Amino acid sequence: MPRLFAVSIALFALMFVAGCGSTQDVSTPTGLTVTATAPITLSWNASPGASSYVVYRGAATGISAKLLLGKGITTTTFSDATAIAGTTYYYQVTALNDNGQSSPSADVSAVGTFTLAALQNILAWDVVLNAVSYNAYRSTASDMSGKTQVATGLTTQTYTDTTVTTGKTYYYQIAAVNASSVEFVLSNILTVTY
Repeated sequence: MPRLFAVSIALFALMFVAGCGSTQDVSTPTGLTVTATAPITLSWNASPGASSYVVYRGAATGISAKLLLGKGITTTTFSDATAIAGTTYYYQVTALNDNGQSSPSADVSAVGTFTLAALQNILAWDVVLNAVSYNAYRSTASDMSGKTQVATGLTTQTYTDTTVTTGKTYYYQIAAVNASSVEFVLSNILTVTY
């Protein structure tokens, strides 16, 4: 009987210790930052006690109306593949563990940008929200200084530059134009050697 009692006490102690290890509340994620905008990529600090993270997106600071973007995220980075170029978004992250969900992080904002790429001598880019046309610029300087407009009023997302010199390097940038004929967002700068 004493041996049974001792075993029972030992099992109870083990259950108590195991239970104590799982009652850690999860900390709110900190250090949420935007590390890229094409696509919008977020990064944050690991939260003590977190087993995964949840990412939310909203249309205004404070994110009163949240869209769940991702859950079960086990890293401290996330890329928003659904962001539309030219749109401002606000993001928050929460941490999860077996005891529940943390309060949301401070929100961070980012404007989606569009990516310019080349396939042989054809430039192509993403559709931009509220763009009615696009202007194409070219420069021989990597910072686009001295750029010239090589096309205006493009209504598709492609452009072929037929006025280039073989063996020369050029730099391109596309501007999205709204209904008021204002350029409101620029693409990345693309390097192309012909």
